[in-house]
Amino acid sequence: MARAVTLNIWGRGSAWRRRLPLVRDELVRLAPDFVGLQEVWRMGSRCQAEQIADALGYHVTYAPARTARNRATQGNALLSRAPVARYEVLPLPTPGVEPRSVLCAEVGSSTTVLVTHVTWEWEYAHIRQQQVRFLAELAAGRDVVLLGDLNAAPDTDEIRWLTSRMEDAWACGGRGPGHTYTPANRHARKAREPARRIDYILTAGLRAAHAELAFTTPHLTARGSLWPSDHFGVVCDLESGPRGLPDTAAPAER
Repeated sequence: MARAVTLNIWGRGSAWRRRLPLVRDELVRLAPDFVGLQEVWRMGSRCQAEQIADALGYHVTYAPARTARNRATQGNALLSRAPVARYEVLPLPTPGVEPRSVLCAEVGSSTTVLVTHVTWEWEYAHIRQQQVRFLAELAAGRDVVLLGDLNAAPDTDEIRWLTSRMEDAWACGGRGPGHTYTPANRHARKAREPARRIDYILTAGLRAAHAELAFTTPHLTARGSLWPSDHFGVVCDLESGPRGLPDTAAPAER
C-alpha cells in the first residue's frame, strides 16, 4: 500500500514563511510516499518544494510551467520517498492563456506519477477539456497516480469525462463533499467563490482504499487563523488493482 497527497501550496501567497511549518508538520503527520505540489515557485537555488522537503527524507522533482519577469518560475513539484528513475515536463494545451505543464515521473519500478495544475478561469472549460484529454492519453496503459489542482468540480463535463477513464480517489474512498476550495478557509474566503472540490487524486491500475481531506487545521495567531494554504489537500491510501471503468464519449466542446 502507498499513500499519496496533493496540495496547492498557494505559491508565495500570504505569509509563506509562517505557513511553511504548517505544511511540513502535516506531512510529518501523514507520512505519504508521494506528494504532488502545485503553485510552487523557484528562484535560482531557492525552491519552495525543497524548503518543504528539507530534512523530511523526500526526493524533490520540480517542473516549471511559466516564467515571471524576474526569471522566477512557477510550476509543479513531486516529493517522493523512492528516487525518480526518470521524468519529463510536458506543456499542457493552453491556447492563448497562461502556460501550464504536467510533471510525468517514473517512481520505483512500475508507478507513474503525474503532477499538474490546469487552467483556472471558469470561462475556459473548453481549454480544460483539451487538457484532461492530454492527461488521459499520458495515463493510458500505465499504473498511474495523478495529483492535481484541476480547477473544476466533479459534475463538470471535463471532470466527468476524465473520471470515466481514471478512478477518483475521493469518490471511492472519501466521505462527504470533500470541498478543497471553500470559504471555511479564511484565505479562500476572500475570493468569494462557492465551496467546491477542485483538487484530486486520480488513479489508473490502482485503487483508493481510503481518502480524506488534509491541511485543514488552522494555526491561531494574533492576526487571526492561519491555514497551510488557501486550498485544503487530499490524502489517500492506494492498493493495486483497478475497479472497472466504463468508456464514454469525448467531452462536448463549449
